[in-house]
Amino acid sequence: MKRTAALRPDLRTALPPAAAPALAVALAALLLGCALAVVVAQYRSRVLFAELEAAQQETKRLESEGARLRSDLGHAAQPATVEALAHRLGMHPIDPDHVVALPVGAPLAGGAARLARVEAR
Repeated sequence: MKRTAALRPDLRTALPPAAAPALAVALAALLLGCALAVVVAQYRSRVLFAELEAAQQETKRLESEGARLRSDLGHAAQPATVEALAHRLGMHPIDPDHVVALPVGAPLAGGAARLARVEAR
């Protein structure tokens, strides 16, 4: 044991007496810096956690709204619903006499004139 103690110099004797207060101030500043870093990290962690909670609530709200909209879309796509809405809007089934069938590749100028006459009725 004495050999190990003899090989390791004592810190008090290794430093000049004038350096001890400067070292103490430097270590105190380092300690305060580390403490401040811990406080800032905890604050940032809490802020991020609050943002995460808000984002999760928004996700739940949007998923609920999406499910409601899918349900509404399924209901609105039913033929009876479409027919009832069309009736309320004053729409009626097409009359075959007012339908103009254009042959494939026919010029649009003549067909457009006939279509305009049919729509005018």
